[in-house]
Amino acid sequence: MRSAPDAAGGGTRRYRATLRTRLALTYSALLTGAGVILLAVVYVFMRFVPTYEFAAEATTPSVVAPEPGGAPPMLGGDVGEPATPSTPASELLVASSEQLLNLLLLASLVVLIVLAIVGIAVGWAVAGRMLRPLQYVNAAAHRAAQGDLGHRIGLVGPRDELSELAANFDTMLAQLERSFEASRRFAANASHELLTPLATSRAMLDVAIEQHARAVAPRPGAELELLERLRAMNERSIETAGALLELARIDATSRHPERIDLAPLLREAVADLADEAAVRGVRVTVDAAPAFADVEPVLARQLLDNLVHNAIRHNIEGGWVTASVRAGAGAGSGAVVMVENSGELVDAATVRSLTEPFVRAAGRASAPSASGHGLGLSIVAAIAERFRARLRLEARAEGGMLVRVELAPSAPAGP
Repeated sequence: MRSAPDAAGGGTRRYRATLRTRLALTYSALLTGAGVILLAVVYVFMRFVPTYEFAAEATTPSVVAPEPGGAPPMLGGDVGEPATPSTPASELLVASSEQLLNLLLLASLVVLIVLAIVGIAVGWAVAGRMLRPLQYVNAAAHRAAQGDLGHRIGLVGPRDELSELAANFDTMLAQLERSFEASRRFAANASHELLTPLATSRAMLDVAIEQHARAVAPRPGAELELLERLRAMNERSIETAGALLELARIDATSRHPERIDLAPLLREAVADLADEAAVRGVRVTVDAAPAFADVEPVLARQLLDNLVHNAIRHNIEGGWVTASVRAGAGAGSGAVVMVENSGELVDAATVRSLTEPFVRAAGRASAPSASGHGLGLSIVAAIAERFRARLRLEARAEGGMLVRVELAPSAPAGP
């Protein structure tokens, strides 16, 4: 018995028996019902159609041998009593039609009970054999929901409804895999192709700015301002293309999880971003306790870098950031990463959309005054999904955000 989420109300539906159990009970009920009808017809026929006539059973009197000099032999036991017939104890004596019908009814009930038990056993075995392909489809659907689109059912056997379902499911998985692979390839190729001209433009702008600074004749200040703005926009485009490339590579890389401590990685991330935090006037504090989880080291480092970088960049002048990592409650309960920062007030509707690409708390990242590329939390969400971690974003009442990542427990270490 199991329950499933209710799509309409978000609750759980009532418990019900499994499909195999219901098929077995249905098979047994049909078999028992057919037996009831058959035995009822036989009972009615035996009761009303034949005419019964039971003849008296012939008996043999018992003769007692005479004793020497005694009285003559007498029939029966005591003197004056008639002889009684002798019936073996193992025989079932039916003396009337009513007894015959009652015996038939009793035997029918026993047969029906045996028939119901045998029907349940046979129905359970037959239903299990019939529903076995559905178990393969269910396993493939579960693996596809976890991101493994390369698995195929490959059901062999005669063509029927279940084999056609498995074949169509394999076709759907193949199409989904091609579609996702094409999307990842396009994002990776487009980002890679954009990085080369953007890097060339940055070099040209750097040369132009340097030449402007070294010019002997005075040049208009508006020209330098224009070059600086072009340089800033070019840097932002490079960051966006690089982030898109990272986002496309997350699912494309092979999975090689390792059991590592996240505390040193968090300290390294904060140390790498210390200069940017100082430039923005943001104070960063770290609270890192040993916390182990089965993750991919490169992606784990990228997750922590994006969390801290996002908290520093989307902050206020003179703000603060608190980054912490600790083990989950209980032994072997994974790790919990929390990054909290000050900042502007964020409404709940905006929080729900922050993991979408190019979305920031202040609006779309394509705005001229936007700070950052709007992909930091999208990368965090993609990595958290790959780690099967729980990502929670909360808006602080005083302004700013609280991001919490709960990583699954690590596997126990070998001997």
